[in-house]
Amino acid sequence: MKTKNVSSLVLTNGIVGLVGGIFLLFGTIFTTAFYGVLAYWAGGEYSEISGSDAIWLVIIGVIFIIIKIAILVLGIVGAVKFKNVTQVHTAPTVLLIVGGAVAMIPFCDTIGGIIAIVGGSLYLAALKRLDK
Repeated sequence: MKTKNVSSLVLTNGIVGLVGGIFLLFGTIFTTAFYGVLAYWAGGEYSEISGSDAIWLVIIGVIFIIIKIAILVLGIVGAVKFKNVTQVHTAPTVLLIVGGAVAMIPFCDTIGGIIAIVGGSLYLAALKRLDK
């Protein structure tokens, strides 16, 4: 694998791990509201959330689901691509996979975000080793 491809994927995994993890730290608040809106629409009970507010909560909830999937997929791609690269250890890959998987559990977004932040920072530390 070319060094440029490796370094760009390491940089992408690091940035998505850090930024996505920071978003997931606050994700529990939004996904709780997202699940509440979905329960309201399914049950048809009274809610103080207006129609436009509910749509924004659904959009934000879908964005958080996309972030969780992106963290998980980039962790899996990193596991496959960096298997034979000695400068990149397996720890950041495993942390991104575990962080994305834990974040998929309802109301565990914060824990998954913390794990993803650690994995992303380890990827960015590996980027320094690739430059040498």
